[in-house]
Amino acid sequence: MTIAAAVLTTLAALSTGKAILIGIASGAVLVLLVIGAQASVRRPRRRPELDIPPGMKPGPSDPDLEKPLLEKLQIWGTVLVVAMAASVAAVLMTEPTTNKDDTELMLTQSIERGHLTTLPGNEENQIGFNCQRCHGPGLHGGVNVYNQTLVTVPNLQTVCGGSAYGHPQIKSLDDVVNTIAKGRPNTDMPSWSVRYAGAMDDQQIEDVVNYLLSIQKVPESQNVCLHPQTSPAPSASASASPSASASP
Repeated sequence: MTIAAAVLTTLAALSTGKAILIGIASGAVLVLLVIGAQASVRRPRRRPELDIPPGMKPGPSDPDLEKPLLEKLQIWGTVLVVAMAASVAAVLMTEPTTNKDDTELMLTQSIERGHLTTLPGNEENQIGFNCQRCHGPGLHGGVNVYNQTLVTVPNLQTVCGGSAYGHPQIKSLDDVVNTIAKGRPNTDMPSWSVRYAGAMDDQQIEDVVNYLLSIQKVPESQNVCLHPQTSPAPSASASASPSASASP
């Protein structure tokens, strides 16, 4: 009897555990069925937004145009105008210094080109015209052969000294430029400007002149290139009207 009672108790316990498991399984199945039923319900599709071009979209409303947007545009316009005015003022303040620096730089470059022009031409110096062949190194003068005769070449380091330094035909900077451009007829000084069958253009001649001005050993007070000599004023007798007996 004791053994039979124990067996019946065990079977009852097993039946209770199975019942619990079956209940849990049934509940899980029921939950899955409900989820599947909800998922299977066809939801209405969301209507896509219309792709309207910006030019065809409705504009801002009148209140937006009259107040916030207008104020925003006015603020940014004021900021830009002030910034532009400040930049213009800054440019005007720095313009003289910028122009001066540019002028000094261009003059320095011109003097350097003029120096190279007076040197012999070669592969490294393709703008050289070898002025120092006649005028000597540094253009300090020398001796040249012309028509089988030795002639003295003037010292270009004192060319702006005029007649006081042995250059009687130089009375101003124009005389220096014209001498280089046109040359001196019946002398060993040829014309160098392309206007007179020479080989230099105006820029090259200007570079040579700037170089000559930079190597002058003449006091500024006697420099006729900086202070051109003026011709003497005509006398009273020379400026008078011709007499009645003068030829017409």
